[in-house]
Amino acid sequence: MTTTKKVLIAYATAHGSTGEVAEFIGKVLQEHDFDVTVRSVDGVTSVSDYDAYILGSAIHAGMWLTPMSVFLEKFEDQMVGKPVYFFMTCIRVLEPDGRQHALANYVHHETMEKLGVRDIGVFAGKLTWDEIDLSERWMLSLRYDGMEVPGVRNDDFRDWSAIRAWAINVRAELEKTPA
Repeated sequence: MTTTKKVLIAYATAHGSTGEVAEFIGKVLQEHDFDVTVRSVDGVTSVSDYDAYILGSAIHAGMWLTPMSVFLEKFEDQMVGKPVYFFMTCIRVLEPDGRQHALANYVHHETMEKLGVRDIGVFAGKLTWDEIDLSERWMLSLRYDGMEVPGVRNDDFRDWSAIRAWAINVRAELEKTPA
């Protein structure tokens, strides 16, 4: 008799895009009978009942969101030793060196090492200028490489095929891991 693995997908989102990615990843895992809980990090009260974790955050001002940091401070010791995966959504991924830049500069490597993170997914996000305030617009304009006016990037840039492929790889690894 096989045991169904319980997976927590916990995310921090500013405008909902990262939450939608988390839900999508959860559906990919559910296709293979994983018991998946998808929840904002603000709504997680315990991590003890889970066999594996997929954590995700939007990147703002060069770092994951504060609620993800608070979540990790509270629960990281309880997750050590279990499979952990991390993903981020970042508009910088659209630039030629964006993925490498995000991995080098937007990941707290010490935390990833402590958690034993097995893989990090880096995906473009969704950018809707009408939904963000002026300070966030200003920060985004400062972070671009200057080759293009940021306002012309008003769209949904999430590559669902790439997100699915990453989730399938995570799912395959988790299927090999004993519960």
